[in-house]
Amino acid sequence: MNVGLGFAAGALTGAISGMPLGVVNVAIVDAALAQENRYALGLGIGGALADTVHASLAFLGLATLITKRPELERILALVAGAVILVFAILSWRRHRERSTKTYEHPTVLRGLASGISITLPNPAALAAWVAVASAVPAGSTDTAIAAAVGAGIGSVAWFILLGNLVGRLSPHNRFIEWLPKIAIVVFVAIAVYGIVRAFS
Repeated sequence: MNVGLGFAAGALTGAISGMPLGVVNVAIVDAALAQENRYALGLGIGGALADTVHASLAFLGLATLITKRPELERILALVAGAVILVFAILSWRRHRERSTKTYEHPTVLRGLASGISITLPNPAALAAWVAVASAVPAGSTDTAIAAAVGAGIGSVAWFILLGNLVGRLSPHNRFIEWLPKIAIVVFVAIAVYGIVRAFS
């Protein structure tokens, strides 16, 4: 596989891999519905940067240093679960504060930090990129790097598209009014699953 093809394959897999239900997707939907567009953008960029790191480790063949060590995977799963649980608590607080006059929308930088923190330590996300790299081996180092960069660009493109699409929905729909609460439940469920998985 040459560099150009590696980049294209990475971009495609980055966009596709971002589509299934995950913490970043749910967080972006939650932020976009609240018209916190800058925060949603930061979440997408942060999640994509974490995806780029995971893809780099996978395509360069370095991810196995983590995935073949159960004790390290267990630690990462616990960290990821704890971080997502804290994120869920902070999100719940944000929901309660949104109706107050003193509420300030979170910034792009806060979204960036959140996107990275809820994605990077997640061993399941890394394992997914290992599976992609096994199915589509990059070959040379240059191609591997190009594929990883492409993955990040494809990932952020999907996240930005998702935020823009959701941001256009009417916030007065009754189902949409319930989505923030559903998002909190999803955050907690993902966190608990990660923690339980770490001990299994």
